[in-house]
Order: sequence, then C-alpha cells, then structure tokens
Amino acid sequence: MSWKTAATFLSAALFATAAHAQQAQQTQIPQAQMLSAPSVQAPLPAAEPVPRAVIGVALEGGGALGLAHIGVLQWMEENHIPIDRLAGTSMGALVGGLYAEGMTPAELHRVGNSETFQQVFTLQSPYSDLSFRRRQDRHDIPQSLTVGLRHGVQARNGLVTEGGVNELLATTMASYNSHELDFDTMPIPFRCVATDLTTLKAITFSRGPLPVAVRASISIPGIFSPVKNPEGHYLVDGGVLNNLPTDVVRRDLKSDVVIAVYLKSDVLRPGDTSSILGVLERAFAASTEQNVTVAKPLADLVVSVPLDEYTSTDYAKSEQIMKAGYDAAEQNRAALMNYALNQTDWNAYVAARTARIHPKPDSLHEVVVKGGSAGATQTVVATLKPLMGKPITPAATSAALKPIQSNGGYSAAYETFMPATAGSTAVGTPGTNGDTGILVNLTKDSIGPPYLIIGPEVATSSSNISRGEINLRIVDQNLGGFGSEARATAEFGYRTSLSLEYYRQLTPSGFFIEPHAGVVRQPIYIWANQKRIAERFQQNLAASLEVGRTFSNALQVSAEWRALYTRWALRTGSGGGPYVAGTAQTGLFHINIDRAASGSISPTGFRLAASGGAMYHAIGSSNAPVVMLAFDQSISYKDTNIFGIGGEVNSYLRNNVAQPFRFTLGGPMRLSAASMDEYRGTDLYLTHAGYMRRIAALPTGLGQGLYGLVSYEAGEVWSPEQRAFLRQDGTVGLVGNTPLGLVTFGVSIGDAGHRKVFFTIGRWF
Repeated sequence: MSWKTAATFLSAALFATAAHAQQAQQTQIPQAQMLSAPSVQAPLPAAEPVPRAVIGVALEGGGALGLAHIGVLQWMEENHIPIDRLAGTSMGALVGGLYAEGMTPAELHRVGNSETFQQVFTLQSPYSDLSFRRRQDRHDIPQSLTVGLRHGVQARNGLVTEGGVNELLATTMASYNSHELDFDTMPIPFRCVATDLTTLKAITFSRGPLPVAVRASISIPGIFSPVKNPEGHYLVDGGVLNNLPTDVVRRDLKSDVVIAVYLKSDVLRPGDTSSILGVLERAFAASTEQNVTVAKPLADLVVSVPLDEYTSTDYAKSEQIMKAGYDAAEQNRAALMNYALNQTDWNAYVAARTARIHPKPDSLHEVVVKGGSAGATQTVVATLKPLMGKPITPAATSAALKPIQSNGGYSAAYETFMPATAGSTAVGTPGTNGDTGILVNLTKDSIGPPYLIIGPEVATSSSNISRGEINLRIVDQNLGGFGSEARATAEFGYRTSLSLEYYRQLTPSGFFIEPHAGVVRQPIYIWANQKRIAERFQQNLAASLEVGRTFSNALQVSAEWRALYTRWALRTGSGGGPYVAGTAQTGLFHINIDRAASGSISPTGFRLAASGGAMYHAIGSSNAPVVMLAFDQSISYKDTNIFGIGGEVNSYLRNNVAQPFRFTLGGPMRLSAASMDEYRGTDLYLTHAGYMRRIAALPTGLGQGLYGLVSYEAGEVWSPEQRAFLRQDGTVGLVGNTPLGLVTFGVSIGDAGHRKVFFTIGRWF
C-alpha cells in the first residue's frame, strides 16, 4: 500500500467523513505482544542446497499495485528461482509475509482477488457484527458521524475500520500469530518495515505475531488507525520512509543477491493537478518515489512492473495487475534465469522450505485475558469456553471475540502460545504439534465512551411539507457495569424531541431492565382529498419501564409499561377532532428479530418488530387492545439484484381512540404517492414489494452502490368516522446506499389522482 492509496481514500474522506465514521479505535499492542528483539537471535538458515549464493527479494508497497508481486512470485516459482530471504513494505509486507509463511502462488492468487479487499476497506463495521443496541443505532441513524467525548470532541484516527484487515491477517497467518515467533524460523526468513511517528524513523520487525507486524506495515496514515506499542510510539505504513526495503534484505537478512520488485506508476494524469487532493497525491508520490530511488541501487536486479494504467485502489482489477507482475518477470527472464536451480536442487530447496512450515495451533487448553474490566474479562472467558478442547481456528476465535467488541468501547486482539503446563481450565492433555493457548488482549478505546452520534434526516415531496431534522445521540457504554449503558437522543428541526434511557444488564445471559423518559413536540397536518385542511400541534411527555432479555444481536424479547401525557391542539384550520389534553397508559409485549445484513438496504435478511398489549385509561378513548407488527424480507440474486417484500399492521381492533393515539400512512416508502401522514385511523395495514438493481458500484469501502428501484404498495385505513378504503401506488426511482446514508429519489403514481415526486436522506420513511 502506498501514499497513493492514502490520497485516493482521503478524496473519498471529504464525502465520507460526515457519514460512516464509526467508533474511533486505535490498535494497541499490550506489553505481552510487543515485537522486541530477543537477547539471542536464531541464526539465519543456510541457502539450500549448499553451497550457493543467498538470494533475497524486496517487495515494494503500492496498495492494489502490490498485487503484482503475486505474479512475480508465481513466475519465479514456476522457473525454479529460489527465494532465501524476503522483506516487504505495506502491500509488499502483506504479500511477502503470506509467501514467507508457506502460502503457494495459487493460494496467494485467491487471497488477491477483489472480493477479499472489499471486505477489508470498509468505513463501518459489518452490521452482522454489531450488538443488538448498536444495530438500533445504525438503523435509527444510518447516515451518522460518530465522535468520542472522553477527552473532548475527538474523531477516529483512521477512516477505514480495522476489523476487516485484522480478521484477514489473523485468518491467513494463524500458524504465525505468536509472541514467541522468530521470523528467521519461518519457511523463508522474513522482515517487514513500518514508520515510527514518535521517532520519525523506520523500524524493522523480526519477531512477534506476524499479523501485528504486517498490520503496522500497512497502516496507511489517515486510512488505518496507527498501531501503538507499549512505549507509546505510533507505527504507520513503512512506505513513508522505506517503501522498497533493499537495505533490509542486504544488511539485516545478509543476502548475497538482492532482487527488487519495483511498481512503476508515476504517470501524471489530467486530474492530478486540477484539485487540492490531486496535488497532495502527487506530493505524496514524490516523497515515496524519493526513498525508492535511494533503495533501487542497492539491488543487483530490479524487476520493474509497468502499472501506469492502474491506480493503488484498483482492487477490482486484481487479475490484470497480477498478470502484469507475471509478464514483467518474463521480460526479465534472461537476468532471472541466472539464479535458477536444476530440478534436483529445486527439490532440495523446496524440501528445506517446507520443513520449516510451522504447525497449525492445536486444541485449546488455556485462555489468558489481559486488560479490560472484570465484566469484560468474564465475557471473553464465557464466549471462549465452548471452544475448550477443540482445535484453535481463526474463524471460531474471531467469532467468539465479536461480542466483546460489538457493543463498542473495547477492541480485542489475540495471539496463540504454548503453555508451560496445563492451566486450571485445561481439558485433556495439551497437544504437542502447535500452540494450545490463546492470549486475548483487551484495549479500551482511547476517545470513548461516551460517543456522540450525529446524523441528518430529510424528506420532501411535491405538494407537501418538507421535513428535516438533525439527530444527536450520546451513548455511554459500560456505565454502571459491563454491558449496561445510558443513551440520550435529541432531534431538532421539523420534530423536536429528547429522550433518556438507561439499559441495565442484570445478568451476562442478557436479562435487562430499562427505564425511559422522553418529550416530543411536532406539528401534525390534517388532509382531506389531498388538501391540507388543518395544522395541529402535538406534545407528548412519556415515561416507561421495560424488562426483558437480549438473547443475541438478532433477538430481543421484552415487556413494557408506558405512561403518557399528551396535548393535541389546533393551530389553523379545522379537522383532526377536538382539543385533547390528558393521559394514557399502555402495556405491551415486544418481540424484535433482526437478521438483516445491513441497517438500510439489506441485500438479504429478515426483520420483524411485533408488539401486542392494551391501551387503557386514555383520554377521550375506550380501553382497547393494540397490535403493531412490521416485517421486511429481502433476497439477492447474483449480487446486483435485490427482491424485497414487507408490510405492517397497526390496529386497535376497531375500537375508538382519540386522534393523538391513531396510526398514520403516507409519505415516501409508506404509500409514496400520498402526502406524509395523509391517512389517519385506528386500524391499518400496508404491504409493499420491490425490485432493486445495482446500476453502479461505489468505490471500494464506500457502500453498496446506486440502485434502480421499482416498487408496488397497497394500504388500507379504517377509522370510526371513515369506512375502510384501499390506496395503491407504483414507484420508480433511484436509491443510493452511500456514506451519507440512504439517499432516494423517486416518482410515484397512485390511485385517486395521487402523484408525488420525492427525495429523502436517511432512513426509509
């Protein structure tokens, strides 16, 4: 990865910073994880077969351009060019580390496909990884910017979330994720380079967990959070000072022959000097190229890969870039073949390299947790307990650690180790082929909690009142105990509201109690035959107590009692019933299921929110049962097509209740051809079905893309004053799932002469 990658992503940052910024985190290496030089370094292995010259290879950083290294390595493998030492920077460190640990070119090719990096470069943690309450935040305010408030207002120090890259490294480097690892004992002795922002010097990793070393080397400033070591030094991308580590290959790894793979991409494009960001990109490129210019003369052979037609973010063109590397090696055939081995010697080289492959971790027999509160430690131990006695795998370990990170406030990194003796939690006899322990390091987020979530919400349509609010939410996790939290939400604009709640987790299994209080003030418009006939003003003061259990991040069941004081006043016109001021009480049982893949447009998944109970002692109303149900189901086809159906039912079972308590229909995505909240009644249902096709994909990590939308809606409303009537409409439009949240533009035509053109930002209304 290179400064070109940074500049390109920073150009996206102007679009994304007001959006998908999430909980700020920096990777911190606890003391037990620090890659410190040992007092005795293992001797470097001899080049097999002996005697012959030791051949070392240096791989340059370059973002997506670094995938060309895979093609070069493939050509060298096919033509029996041995690699006895290997060093890399940034993407060169990633590719080099994977090859040095024993991955074949075919396996590297699979890692290098574009889908891999679409999971790495994301601006938000995957929706599926979030806790139930963080899913609520994402669904309520999807177009949000999150900042920390622990030490004043602070934004995160990396644009891209680190979960994806950490999981990729832990998964692909599982056998080399140990503090005791000496890089000289790897199948190919390896080094990678990072930049120390504290000392302003390049540092070289030679020991410790390989995923941590590579993570530091690829930490593009401003894109990924820096890696922090125990001395408080912040480590970022090695390309800042040493993008082509030929000096490391020559001096540290003691190579007789140094081959450098240089990624040539210095062409000036028309847009490079037409904007501030374009100029910055060229300036960064100049800085990187300067240290590469110094590094190239230290090599005996430079394989130059021409990549002027690609950029450092062209992960979607991975196949072409890898082929460019292969072709560049072929162009240097004559020079490279001077180092080729005959079949017998090649077999001896491969056998020696294979013999140094480290065993995979064995069955889990001991867990050690460092950092974090007692409650956090107990959570980690509880989630890892089902893995005791089973083989240690990255997938299972990462999944077990997600609950501790999914609620925010903590990051979790792990490494494997070999216990001296079986711990008190041991099951059976420790294995001898690989590590049998897991060390989990918990790190508190440096900028929060508490966190402030900020997001806009806009809805406007023709012949209607436009609505717009700014949403603010403060969340203070682990307040009063691990898993508990306070949450305050405010809206300003068309609707003004303030709510306070405290979620108190009673048991680690998810039982909770949650008191809540809030106030809402908003205008309400009354419609008749598509004409606005009155403006009412509603004020609600509410308090509630909810008890229940959060079974998982996808299921919560609870019971709630609510008390409400409401005022329903007339401002202008006539309609909407008499003036009302008084109280109401409601008892409800809730079931909430969220198996969606996203908080906004979900390519697959299912959501259900069902509530049932009764309203009683309500001003101007008879006691009445109440049922509220909403669901959505979506499926995808070939990634670019989404089919969805959904509906809602809200009913007092035809009992007469006052206007302030009635349900409404109308507005974008809720009978789009109607005015907002045009229909009011005591009983209603809405069904909708739609098809969305992705017509343009946004750059990697910026969202799912731009979709064309076709939908059908049908709804029926009943009230004591009005017989049930059915309304239908069809809608065509565009939907953008962007870092600014969900943006929709559509045209809807319905029956009874209803037509609307609408635009929204934020949630589906």
